[in-house]
Amino acid sequence: MASRSQFRPVSDASPADWVLSGIGPFGSGVGGLVPHGFGAYARVFHPAWGVGGRAVTWGEVAAWSGRVMHPLAQFGALAAPVRGHGELPRPWRESPDVGTMPPATLAALCDVLTRHTGSADRCWFCVWDGYHSGVSSRVTATFTASAPPPSGRAAEGEESESAGGESLDAGLPAEIVNGPVVALPERTYLLLGGSLYAACELSVPGVSFQSPNLFWPDDHAWCVATEIDLDSTYLGGSPALVRDLLADERLEACPVSEDDLVWVTSDEVNI
Repeated sequence: MASRSQFRPVSDASPADWVLSGIGPFGSGVGGLVPHGFGAYARVFHPAWGVGGRAVTWGEVAAWSGRVMHPLAQFGALAAPVRGHGELPRPWRESPDVGTMPPATLAALCDVLTRHTGSADRCWFCVWDGYHSGVSSRVTATFTASAPPPSGRAAEGEESESAGGESLDAGLPAEIVNGPVVALPERTYLLLGGSLYAACELSVPGVSFQSPNLFWPDDHAWCVATEIDLDSTYLGGSPALVRDLLADERLEACPVSEDDLVWVTSDEVNI
């Protein structure tokens, strides 16, 4: 029996007005991804991938390469070994996912986020409209019966599938795909509504899983951004939220400021 999507159509883009007014210029740093004005900000590092789909932290990569793990670290610079390091087999085979959080990372993040909003049942999700310009010309939702697999990636030789067995790929309703869009500098997004954990059911053509590129609750308690060109996710929220995030052992995260830079050239420590 098919599961029912947690997403719902949106009649207008006004729920995103506060985001548009709060975000800084494109490329200006953390504050160019999530709105200014939060009490605290954090960066969640997407893991690299080792043998058997094992999630490898950036800290492990730094220990192998002899580089320095820090809030503005960039994976390419962090993974380049300094003299006297890198002689042992490197712990990862694939670099971190760009533009999407792995399912297990997103699920863990949602577990933290739900404790820091009074409207987890009413959230808003932005999905880059470029994803649905391929062969199928549509965004799809994957409906799963349970949580994503712990590793967030299938082991070698296995097909990727969600825990709980059967899943169904189905086109989102036309009123969502053809609904209102959120136009930010350099990026245009489809806007969807739904409960917080709807974030864990999204996929796009040719991709087994896709986390929302931007999402927030109706009470504006926090905002999460996964930029399509970045291998980390950034968020703004309360200091209590960031403390909980840093304390969660399932996530590799660090505090950042809204002025911190985010691009591949931003790591001046490991140059």
